[in-house]
Amino acid sequence: MNGFGITLPYAVFVAYCMLLVAAAAFDTWKFIVPNRVSFGLAGLFLISAPFLPLPVDWLSHLGAAGAVLAVCFVPFAMGRLGGGDVKLVTAVSLWTGFEYLLEFLVYASLAGGILALVLVLIRRLLKGRPIGQVGVDDQVLPRVLRIGESVPYALAIAPAAILVGGLLPVVGRPWA
Repeated sequence: MNGFGITLPYAVFVAYCMLLVAAAAFDTWKFIVPNRVSFGLAGLFLISAPFLPLPVDWLSHLGAAGAVLAVCFVPFAMGRLGGGDVKLVTAVSLWTGFEYLLEFLVYASLAGGILALVLVLIRRLLKGRPIGQVGVDDQVLPRVLRIGESVPYALAIAPAAILVGGLLPVVGRPWA
């Protein structure tokens, strides 16, 4: 440990979290997860993993990412999942490996379901409600609150990934 009390795993975990927060913010605001965020997350793992304290089971990590990418292709092809979401989930799966993959996917699914329900409720409540002298319509509301818009799933993926990320041996288990 250096004089500031920061070790490589914690610095990597902070960068991991910052990339996930950026993904959630971009997806909420613009309905897009930039490639540089997802690829940055994957690159951070590939660059830092050899230097982290525990050995990495490369087959598990690469296999989990490959399996998730293959499975996510179906809802992507059907228009049910955006390409940015697929890349983000795949990048996080690279971090989890098979050991924490199911836990991550369950948390992300639960968070996604809750997010979708909350957005449906808020969108319906705001439909036609006045704000001062202006009626709440599609011109006043942020895009994320407009009826008929998709759900920015990175907003659900990010907290699930951060929660599971804190348990990962490759980042020193900050809250395990």
